[in-house]
This record gives sequence, C-alpha cells and structure tokens, in this order.
Amino acid sequence: MRLPSFKFSLIVASVLVMTFLAGGFLFLFSLGDDSNPRLIPDQVMTVFVDPKPLREFVLTDQNGHAFDLESLKGNWSFLFFGFTHCPDICPSTLVSLSKLREQITKGVNGTKNTQFVFISVDPKRDTAAVLKQYTGYFDPSIIGITGSELELRNLTGQLGALFEVEPAPDKESYQVYHTSALFLINPQGQFAALLTPPFDTSTISRRFIVLKKINAMNSPL
Repeated sequence: MRLPSFKFSLIVASVLVMTFLAGGFLFLFSLGDDSNPRLIPDQVMTVFVDPKPLREFVLTDQNGHAFDLESLKGNWSFLFFGFTHCPDICPSTLVSLSKLREQITKGVNGTKNTQFVFISVDPKRDTAAVLKQYTGYFDPSIIGITGSELELRNLTGQLGALFEVEPAPDKESYQVYHTSALFLINPQGQFAALLTPPFDTSTISRRFIVLKKINAMNSPL
C-alpha cells in the first residue's frame, strides 16, 4: 500500500528515526521503488534524541565582534576547535568544511541559516587578524573566533571537547592538542549532533537535510 503523501511519509520517517536513534547511529528513512519504508544504519552522524541546551559564553570573532550564545541561535552551526599553527588536522578539516558548504549549497535552501565556525584554542598566537587571514585562505564564509582560556573552556566543557596547550620553553613554538570532531548546534542553541573524522561531506550533507526536517517538525525555528 502506497503512503498517501510525501508529508505523511516524512512524518512517519521522523518517528522512526527518533525511535531508533541509539548507540551512535543515525537511522535514516528511505523509500525504495516499491515505496516500502526501510531503515539504514549509519555512523556518519551521532544525533542526540534530547539535544543539550548550551549555557552562555562570550568569545570574539575575526572582526572583533562578540560571538556568544545568541550568535548561534537562529542558525545551524558546525563548530570545529583547532589552531592556525596546526600542521595537519585543522587544514584538512577546514577543507572539509568548505566542501560541506558547497554540498549544502546544492540543496533547495542552500546554506541559509547555516554557519561554519573555526574556534581557535590558541588565543595567544591567533589574533583576530590571523584568524581572518587563515579562514579566508580556505573559505571566506568560515567564521574564525577565539577568546580567553576561561571562556574557551566554558564552551568546550559543555560540548565535551578537549584541548591542551603543550608547555614549551620557546613561547612562539608549541603544540596544542585538541579534539578533531565537528559539533553541530541547532537553531535553538542546543548541541544536536557530533561528527567524527573522516568526514564524508556528501553523506553528511544528506544526513543534515534529514536532521533539519526532523528539527523543523519539533520547533518553529
């Protein structure tokens, strides 16, 4: 028996997705040629059934403007923590973010209400000017932000993101260890999903579309 409408199938899909979200899997609903519902296990995106609300924080963007909790609300935000002197993980992840933006742009609504944020956990070296130049090299639409160690740990602590600055005699040459994951914040300012490398941008963009539809059913934003 065919499902009566796409809207109805989408509602059924959301119920199935939310019911089977567990164990680090996002179960996606799809319709085959026979229009029978199927559940496909996936490990690209870990979605939280109950997104975690974030508390207030205050950082500064690459233009010297405040970037806080209100800066996240009303947008879907992909957050990545790193630093500009990072030799490998950060450059490759920023390339992935740029590709992801391109993939999402191909969708019906493009990147409307979607932002990509690079958060430096090395404020000593990564000034606003340095961040602006660095993110602009990969993609001018990526927002570079940083702040005091206290505020950085305020935000990373809420997300479970780790970073540690290596003690070094040479203050201009040191390593910073940090989480390599992407953190997805929904328009309500809640920690909604976690993505870990390697990042398959095409697959992530498709999962993101599904997640946005589910969120739209549960919230006016």
